[in-house]
Amino acid sequence: MTESYWISYPAKYKKHIKPLLHQQMWLFGRDILCPEGNLLCEYSFTRERSAGRGGSMYTRRDGAQQIVLWGWGIWFGQVDTGAIFVNRYKARPQFTAVSVLSQTVHREEALPQRTDRVSSVAEAQTMQRLWVNLLDWLADYEAWVLATAGDCWRQSTLQSFNQAVTKPEAVDQLAKQWQTLAEQSHAFPINSNTKKEGIR
Repeated sequence: MTESYWISYPAKYKKHIKPLLHQQMWLFGRDILCPEGNLLCEYSFTRERSAGRGGSMYTRRDGAQQIVLWGWGIWFGQVDTGAIFVNRYKARPQFTAVSVLSQTVHREEALPQRTDRVSSVAEAQTMQRLWVNLLDWLADYEAWVLATAGDCWRQSTLQSFNQAVTKPEAVDQLAKQWQTLAEQSHAFPINSNTKKEGIR
């Protein structure tokens, strides 16, 4: 028999976080084009362009953490712990025991194998912790952008996005939105099921 474990996200939470993550990925893309300079690079990301098919890879090391951004998703890893990958459009973390990307990746299919259903409670708890840490990091990033580039910059980036879920006049709430979601994510239950292995 094999058991699998996963985090149970309420429907209301999923409905809120999916468009917010899509919006955030748009904002990252606009921050690259900031007239005063690439804000991701100013925030200590390094850029590796793709020579062919695939998007640029932005990587930041922050102590034991590795954050990687592409136009299609986010990687958030913790040394000796593991990592999660979140697709831009699905907003659901997938766990992998690989904690650091040591090679350049430009396409999602080139990432290490990952899953949103893990084989132990401990792995599910680790995935949940990494997810909360990522949401906290997004809150910190947005607070930094506001302090560095100002309200006008963030307002202009939201105004140019026709799927924005945060009103341009409420840019001071962006960090708070991510912080609130991080706080909610601590309490989500871990579900499990058992599958009988077939006789071979």
